[in-house]
Amino acid sequence: EPFRLQHNLAVSNHVFQLRDSVYKTLMMRPDLELQFKCYHHEDRQMNTNWPASVQVSVNATPLTIERGDNKTSHKPLYLKHVCQPGRNTIQITVTACCCSHLFVLQLVHRPSVRSVLQGLIKKRLLPAEHCITKIKRNFSSGTIPGTPGPNGEDGVEQTAIKVSLKCPITFRRIQLPARGHDCRHIQVRVGVEGCGVSPPCCWLSHYSPLQCFDLESYLQLNCERGTWRCPVCNKTALLEGLEVDQYMLGILIYIQK
Repeated sequence: EPFRLQHNLAVSNHVFQLRDSVYKTLMMRPDLELQFKCYHHEDRQMNTNWPASVQVSVNATPLTIERGDNKTSHKPLYLKHVCQPGRNTIQITVTACCCSHLFVLQLVHRPSVRSVLQGLIKKRLLPAEHCITKIKRNFSSGTIPGTPGPNGEDGVEQTAIKVSLKCPITFRRIQLPARGHDCRHIQVRVGVEGCGVSPPCCWLSHYSPLQCFDLESYLQLNCERGTWRCPVCNKTALLEGLEVDQYMLGILIYIQK
């Protein structure tokens, strides 16, 4: 259960027990971890957030808290490498009141990026035919999505789709192309003509609906931070909604040869 620190208590000790059988299972399973984290009591999503004054040690071993550059980049602590069978002690030291935050210790499943990657390849491989159909649909519309349609209105004629083979996360060549199932990579910005800005602020930004990112890089980025947003259009792209694009994969393999 989550717990609070006692008000104005500079040093507090919190004991937890690990039965021998649990400890052995924990050590034998690389996908299991003991996670210790802190979060603001009003945060229903329990995103990791460490107050600057908090320091943690486990069984007299000081642990380094990674806070990153902002509140969304804080990372939980993992204790498996410092725990032992039987009695374990978490010592929390603070220099300022942390009553606004809760602490929780939990057993979590942390599959390796490689195992998640292999699972997605088996379950979420998007057939090349599906991607080709998507391309034909894009061209048959006659316009770039987000502009007026082809029924007599003004539109922007689309005669080609430009797709980058560089991952928007690493800026290196994509190895395993993927995107979110719901991603359309379309962003439209509308302004008012004659606004005094040169060029006029009425313009449209369009990302190719075929644009992919490197799957392994995306998983590495989100395995700790967990924001799960498409690096192309910033739309939510959760793990269970990711797709591996077989058509783009074929292009990448052909180019490498």
